[in-house]
Amino acid sequence: MKRRTVVAVLAVVLVLVLLFTLVSEDLQAQKAASRPSVFVGVDVAYGNETAVYAVADAVYGFANLIIIGSLNVTTNTAALTRVCDFLYQKGFYFIFLVAAAVTDFLPPLGPDSSFFSTASAQWGSKFLGAYVFDEPGGHQLDSSEKVVPSVPISQFEINDYSYASEDYVDSLTGDLAITLDWYTPSPVQSQLFTSDYGLYWYDYLSGYSTIFAEFVGNQSRQIAVALDRGAAHVLGRDWGVIITYSANNTIENATQLYSDMTFAWQSDAKYIIVFDGNATDASNSGVLTQAHIDAMEQFWNYTKTNTRSNEYPANTAYVLPADYGFGFRNPSDTIWGLWNADALSPAVWNNANSLLASYGNNLDIVFDAKLDSEPVTLPYEALIFWNGTTIQNNSKP
Repeated sequence: MKRRTVVAVLAVVLVLVLLFTLVSEDLQAQKAASRPSVFVGVDVAYGNETAVYAVADAVYGFANLIIIGSLNVTTNTAALTRVCDFLYQKGFYFIFLVAAAVTDFLPPLGPDSSFFSTASAQWGSKFLGAYVFDEPGGHQLDSSEKVVPSVPISQFEINDYSYASEDYVDSLTGDLAITLDWYTPSPVQSQLFTSDYGLYWYDYLSGYSTIFAEFVGNQSRQIAVALDRGAAHVLGRDWGVIITYSANNTIENATQLYSDMTFAWQSDAKYIIVFDGNATDASNSGVLTQAHIDAMEQFWNYTKTNTRSNEYPANTAYVLPADYGFGFRNPSDTIWGLWNADALSPAVWNNANSLLASYGNNLDIVFDAKLDSEPVTLPYEALIFWNGTTIQNNSKP
């Protein structure tokens, strides 16, 4: 009799365990399903917490993400906590900025070291992660705040791009680790975001989860998307765009903003962000006008009445040589910020633009690279290499 009782109890326990497992898996699936397929929002990169509240209220109902990008807020733990609470109550997802230390490495410009210990528990899935540093690739290309130390060319082989590639990734990986390890517990495994206007591939290799390609000035939106989306696709990361200044601390007009947002959406971007910075150095107001806010609402409505294909938009890739850190802003752009354009640069520039004119959104730009000594799998039906070689019907994994 006792044996039957034990068996019965065990059976009940097993059933309960099975039910708990199924319920847990279902909750996880519901949580994953509840996340939006695209995040649309604003990077509030000026002012104090009042500015964040004002922008959030202005876009409430047709945006779901706010990036807290003002150091006035993110370096004030009490203010940051209040802002995160506010956004959480409003239903927004949010990311906040952690910037590099002004001198040395520590402490970083961000909240107190214990902040991450409560962030996930307090705000759950609404807290997406940290925006760490800003434009590391662009600064490298422009020789400002270089990741790769500026050393005389004579100290290594001419056009030793592999040196620059390895040094960039190692240095940026180390800088991220030092900064994030300051926090307890370390958010190294959290989602890490940044914006950039070049070298996206190498940013991802350094540890970022998501790179927002900058739509800035009159630079090609197609090239920015092809480079960032291609890197994210091959390396298994997420990507997005951030629409920044057109010139002189002003954002593009509302018509162009709407066009850029729809282009990003049609390109399969997971994040579509509008940058809102100071209108002037002396101002405490942002650059977004009511016309821009209206364009964002128009875009939000567009996404509700149009659908994106479940198929990845690009099945063809233009393949660059490994370690070729060309800036892609013009045919004479720098390579790694260390060398002037070489003999290949004009051809690569012309080929990329010509292929984008032909293939449109169906083209990514990627690298003929290796990871851990193994060639990177390029999951495209057709590969067009920089040297003229073309491989059709490439086997996709």
